Amino acid sequence: MTATSDSHEPAARPSIRDGIDDARIKASDAAHAALERTKDGLEQARDVVADAYETSREKAAEAYASARETAKAASKTATQSLETNPIAALLGGIAVGIAIGALLPRTERETKTLGVVGDKLQAAAREAADAAKEAGRDKLAELGLSREQARDTVKTLLDNVIAAAGTAGSAALESARKAQK
Repeated sequence: MTATSDSHEPAARPSIRDGIDDARIKASDAAHAALERTKDGLEQARDVVADAYETSREKAAEAYASARETAKAASKTATQSLETNPIAALLGGIAVGIAIGALLPRTERETKTLGVVGDKLQAAAREAADAAKEAGRDKLAELGLSREQARDTVKTLLDNVIAAAGTAGSAALESARKAQK
């Protein structure tokens, strides 16, 4: 039987080699096709990412421009309000400064360091604030403005500035959300 097996072996070898070569060629072709599809997919992904980046950049630029325009409008409104009634704005600024100063607590270190001098400074600051309030009242009376009118003007000014800042912030946030989508 060995003699018969040996006689079939030479005829079978080329057939096996042809099968192996065919399989290698098919595998190579499949690998090249997969490589090309991968390259195409990567190129498409690169294009999508580049488009998304460009769109995001444009949206951010639009949001920045919109926020800048809103801030300009708020600045213009504030300037007009200041020009219309500068005394009320001044008094409002003084009042805000006094309120902030009053809200800030004295620290232990400040009390130790300043001691009597700190008490004198505080008394002097209180006197200055009282004098500023009195001068403000006198000026308002001189201009024929009531305290309520001045308060309303300052409130309107602050409301306009806050509304403009809120609008600018909302526009920037909305644009950023759209860019993320």
